Amino acid sequence: MKGKKIKNSFLRFVIFYLVGAWLIFILSPGFIVAGQAASSEEFKPEVKIKDFGLKNYVSISHRLPHSESTAWELVCKLPYNCQFQPWILVESSGGQMIKFNSTNPLVLYLTPTESVITSPGKKAYEAKNWISGEGAIYTIPPGVKVIAVKYRETGFDTQLVGYFEGNDDDYNILWQRAARTAYLCMREHFFDCPDRERVEFWGDGLAELGQSFYLFDSRVHQLSKNLVRRKLEPEFYPGQILEFLGEYGLWFYYLQTGDLDSLRAVYPQTKKFLFEQYKFGRPRTWFDWGNKDIDRPVIETCLYYNCLETLKKIAGLIGQENDLPAIEEKLEEIRKNFDSLYWQGSYYKSTAAITPDDRANALAVEVGLADKAKWESIFNEVLSKTEKASNFFDRWVFEALCKMGKQDEALKRMAGRYRTMIQSKFTTLWEHYDRWWMDHFDDASSLNHGWNTPALVLSQTIAGISPEAPGWSVYHVFPKEAFLTSIKVVVPTIKGNIRMSLNKSADSYWLKLYSPEQTSAMVGIPKFVFSNLREIRANRRVIWKEGAYCGKQKGLSWAGEDESYLKFKAEPGNWEFIASGKIILDSSKKPRPRVKEGRPLDKRHWTASASVPDSSFLFSGEKIPVEVSAAKAIDGDYWTGWRDMTQTQYPGQWFQIDMKKREEFSKIILDNTWALWDSPTEYSVCVSDDGQHWSQPVAKGKGELGITTIKFKEQKARYIRIIQTGKNSLYHWSIYEINVYR
Repeated sequence: MKGKKIKNSFLRFVIFYLVGAWLIFILSPGFIVAGQAASSEEFKPEVKIKDFGLKNYVSISHRLPHSESTAWELVCKLPYNCQFQPWILVESSGGQMIKFNSTNPLVLYLTPTESVITSPGKKAYEAKNWISGEGAIYTIPPGVKVIAVKYRETGFDTQLVGYFEGNDDDYNILWQRAARTAYLCMREHFFDCPDRERVEFWGDGLAELGQSFYLFDSRVHQLSKNLVRRKLEPEFYPGQILEFLGEYGLWFYYLQTGDLDSLRAVYPQTKKFLFEQYKFGRPRTWFDWGNKDIDRPVIETCLYYNCLETLKKIAGLIGQENDLPAIEEKLEEIRKNFDSLYWQGSYYKSTAAITPDDRANALAVEVGLADKAKWESIFNEVLSKTEKASNFFDRWVFEALCKMGKQDEALKRMAGRYRTMIQSKFTTLWEHYDRWWMDHFDDASSLNHGWNTPALVLSQTIAGISPEAPGWSVYHVFPKEAFLTSIKVVVPTIKGNIRMSLNKSADSYWLKLYSPEQTSAMVGIPKFVFSNLREIRANRRVIWKEGAYCGKQKGLSWAGEDESYLKFKAEPGNWEFIASGKIILDSSKKPRPRVKEGRPLDKRHWTASASVPDSSFLFSGEKIPVEVSAAKAIDGDYWTGWRDMTQTQYPGQWFQIDMKKREEFSKIILDNTWALWDSPTEYSVCVSDDGQHWSQPVAKGKGELGITTIKFKEQKARYIRIIQTGKNSLYHWSIYEINVYR
């Protein structure tokens, strides 16, 4: 959140260390970051790291066994981004150095490239430190024969239990990648990213705590408890602390676990922070990295109000009634003055912002300071057309839109803003939308960052499954599926797994629920999807008809209705609700189908060349060297690639592959997700059998952000050349992976 606002990475780390010794951390099982001690001496958090054993890579860039007379690299692809240690079995004369690393260049921020000196004969070697990434790279000296390679995956000892699947694959991909990202961004504690920092920022921790309860088994609850009971450092990004101490952090944790002891333990430090330590108006409070025109006064007032409401609820629970008058006085002062200070007739805005801020207006809706009469104008004037929020803060924009009954707009915004991540081959969600930070492309932003929350939004808000009482003793199922016509979801709880599925057609709304023991489910049949609702059946018996409850179904009772739902209280067990009538099917977004690209041609014997010599560049404030040779574009890894560093894009640049034999092909995919804005401005494709005489262009077109797909009439040739025909004065041309399809 964070150090990214300081461009120079070295300065960022200096500042972190100056905050205090508690930011210095050691990566070993059971370790707690110094200064993040529990609120009481008795609380001793414990975590367990699991060894998944040695595993085979998905693919490797050379067939094994293999050796060469000069130094060479072996690039190996993992099935997903994970925490791992490379392993290798070689035969050597001894005294030669083998190097291990991730293909992710950002790991060099924290973990230097490891190396071993070989012993004579056949022997296996393994890296000592875990790294993260979607691939491994081994640097092999001349004459060393590589016999086999594997990797050892490790990670926090928990299992993915949650599940989400709908009829639009955009959201399935987002949920799955959010789950992978959440798992990757925890170990001894929650951290922002595993490659560049591994710091337990409050903001990232807030997002990860929220998602973890909807994703993993109960073993992950310990990490959340550690975070909740962590000692507050009031100067360490106090805006993020403010985000955590309200409904979205402390109260969310309590509803999930019923752990009142932890709320009692942190109450004194929470009260002290809100009443004594938090200071309004400080410029370095840091709420969100997104657009710099941020409306801090409105945002921090909303968050502070939300924290006070949570403090009030906790005080009532733990017998601190004497604090209630002072808390209520502060709440009433905000309610009384909020509109007069910030309401501009159709949206909220302070003098600190130049234009209306979607973050500020979404929070006003979320925390209840914006009454319903203002929602439509806030949507029309701000939320429908403003995108200042980062992918961290967009969580509240999505939720506010759903609260306003505009879940279709929330889902469309989510798919639009995450578009490049959905299309990417990476298995995690990134630090920045389109790798764009405030006002520039950020090459050092991580491609796996813990503050992304699509899994939480999709499972809790869109599927509509959320606790109403501590420990899930009472929960609701209020779907807001919008244009989705089917959903299947599993939500892990301390009472057991909740399973829900729904399907809707033009005349039927079908909802099936398994509710665990010791729970009471409030099931809502959405009125807003019907233009005419005739009847509702529960387990085949009519329970509602002609506008009234009429059922006598055992284990089910009428719970009333509001403007959105007809509500039924269900005891534990299996329930099937079928509502019949005329349903309004929303077709405002075309669902993304599941598409199989097919298998690309085998590249392991190919060679590549370009119009410029191979080179490298230094990226980020740490000046990390990255090799960008032509061969990197065909090694099977999307984190390594070719880049023309001589100058920005110009006509006549070319990149060429020799497939060593004639092949039939009709599609090429150029992937430069790592250097997202380096797509070719314009291109043409020519083919050849001898590398000397070239065809007329078989395809022409313009590049697409991140991934460019080129289709053409089937060709048969040995060589392929992609030629840059456009100009771009700002960005270089990159190909981080090229695949050719028959």
